[in-house]
Amino acid sequence: MSRTAITFLVAVAPGLALILALLGLETVKGNLFGWVLLLTGIVYPAGAIVSFWIQKRPFWEGSGKAAREETGDRSFWAILPGMLICFFAPPLEYIYLDPMLPRTGGMQILGLTLLILAAALRLWTRHAIKGMYSGHVEVALDHKLVTTGPYRAIRHPGYAGFVLLCLGIATGYSSLIGLGAIPLLLIPGLAYRIRVEEHLLEAHFGEDFRTYARRVKKLIPGIW
Repeated sequence: MSRTAITFLVAVAPGLALILALLGLETVKGNLFGWVLLLTGIVYPAGAIVSFWIQKRPFWEGSGKAAREETGDRSFWAILPGMLICFFAPPLEYIYLDPMLPRTGGMQILGLTLLILAAALRLWTRHAIKGMYSGHVEVALDHKLVTTGPYRAIRHPGYAGFVLLCLGIATGYSSLIGLGAIPLLLIPGLAYRIRVEEHLLEAHFGEDFRTYARRVKKLIPGIW
């Protein structure tokens, strides 16, 4: 991973996590999702420390020697704007703007349902790939092409889970800005990252990956 990206993850991201936690604390009295942001802001830096203690390596590094990897981490910067808007715009809109969508308990429950589905999908994905996860786009020498678990239905279930997470936050806060950021910023950034990742996978696994890609869609089963 590039030094610039690592600097962001080590020096900037924890500060953003603290701001997110404070936004959650500010909205917790009127919205259940305040607890979600508060816990997320606390868990991010704590999780990074626990991950390093257990795995003895930073969370952005893979488990083995990279056979192929993205240089410059352009896909990381491509998804960052959408990710920041999806996390920060909903609580800010909730605090400072007049409602543009109904702010009801039903919206919060729907958002929490999407959040639970997102968490379940992300956990299922991590279980399926075991120790092959890396925050950096790379294929290690010891990696295997995983086609089991959620990978039977879509090629990138981890990214699908992240989209569900952002959709849940935007819905829970009744955020029109957050909902708009998903198709306008987040998904285009993810589409670019997927293209970079799949170029590496195809170069490494060859016909096995091409056969798998012809059979299984990217993010939405049977559609795309």
